Amino acid sequence: MASKRKSFRGLLVGLLALVLVVVAVSWNDFYLLRLKTYSNPSSNMRPTLEVDEVVLATKIFPSMGEHYEPVRGDVIVFTIAAKRANDYMKRVIGLPGERIRLQDGVVLINDVPVPRQALADYRYEDRDGSESSAPRFRETLPNGRSYEVLDLDPQGQMDTTREYVVPDGHLFVMGDNRDNSVDSRYTDYIGYVPLSGVSGVVEMILLPKGEGSSLWQRQQPESN
Repeated sequence: MASKRKSFRGLLVGLLALVLVVVAVSWNDFYLLRLKTYSNPSSNMRPTLEVDEVVLATKIFPSMGEHYEPVRGDVIVFTIAAKRANDYMKRVIGLPGERIRLQDGVVLINDVPVPRQALADYRYEDRDGSESSAPRFRETLPNGRSYEVLDLDPQGQMDTTREYVVPDGHLFVMGDNRDNSVDSRYTDYIGYVPLSGVSGVVEMILLPKGEGSSLWQRQQPESN
């Protein structure tokens, strides 16, 4: 009789654990796991993220006294004070106090160009179902993180910019689809992102759709 009670109790505990997991997953916030899913609604982060791809991000709770410790190359989720209904996803390029500008599509941090290597064109499907391609490059940041970017128009309006000086407590962010991203280059719309506005860091792509590009890659040291 005692063994039956233990088995029944174990079954109840197992069912309760399953219910809690289902609730956490369906809640979308994964609050207990500090994770949240987001859907990317536009092509501004192509080729890293395709339209409607779902990503998983680690949550940050500024209201609870937590603050993002900036790491160059992270893809972050943030809000803008005047547009709090929207979550944005961009890549961290510039840190507080740095000078950022673009020259012919090349990013310069404190006047030092970020290395950019040409890759095979990126092929993707437009919303109307037609197939397109775009010039693709690999950028490698000073901390060794590398990722892919697109340059749809070599003479794009924002391929060459003025110099931006990142204020204390703020970040300079950009989309990987450089000619199709409203980001820190547009100071009247997004501008510099306050650290207090960062609500998450994207960790992985849950439902990939396109050719696939990692969020970032650590550059391996060259052998002698």
